[in-house]
Amino acid sequence: MTTIEQMLTAAESDPSSDFWEQLFEQARHIGISDDDQALLLRRLPEIAGRYSPTEQDSVLFLAGQIAADLDEARWPGFREELAALRLLAGGWLTSPAGPQDFLYRLQAMVALEGDALWGAELGRIVDDEIEVECPHCGTMLFVAFGDGGHFATHEDYATKTVVEQTPLLPASPADLDGAGQRLYQASVQHGQTAIATALTYLFGHAICTQCSTEFRVSDQVSRY
Repeated sequence: MTTIEQMLTAAESDPSSDFWEQLFEQARHIGISDDDQALLLRRLPEIAGRYSPTEQDSVLFLAGQIAADLDEARWPGFREELAALRLLAGGWLTSPAGPQDFLYRLQAMVALEGDALWGAELGRIVDDEIEVECPHCGTMLFVAFGDGGHFATHEDYATKTVVEQTPLLPASPADLDGAGQRLYQASVQHGQTAIATALTYLFGHAICTQCSTEFRVSDQVSRY
């Protein structure tokens, strides 16, 4: 029995078990073998099905992380398991959640749908900012869209009271397409207006404070 299988056996009877967090950390930050990925994907649907939607966070966050890391060529081998997990996630997404939990649920949901980028990186906007690189000059920029304002800057606005900044140009909901449209509509549908608004900035435009290049923020997001 592998360490992953031992942790899963210890976790499965309790949706609040600390072993779920350990499994998630192993999957996200350390990595797990193909055999352990297969083991988890085959067992997680049945385990998640025992829990109520409000108890499914740990198991479906883990499933989403595995899906985001799963090689595209291996998806057909887990078609039934992933379909079952998506079905469970549909009900899970509608259960009550604050903005932060909803964002992570949405990330897991799109990972289970096969979106490897936003299934791994959507959670980066959880603190109402995202750091991206200017496509023209390579400057690293903070793109902020929280209570402190909506702007781009190359300076550390968390430690400085005054920074050089440029205004953001949020996308109009009517102009969103592809992943941006899908994520925005899901957020609106579930009453998550703060997340929906943040997504208009993520899929909108920013202007570099160093070279004045305007670019689409989401185009500069890549897998870590």
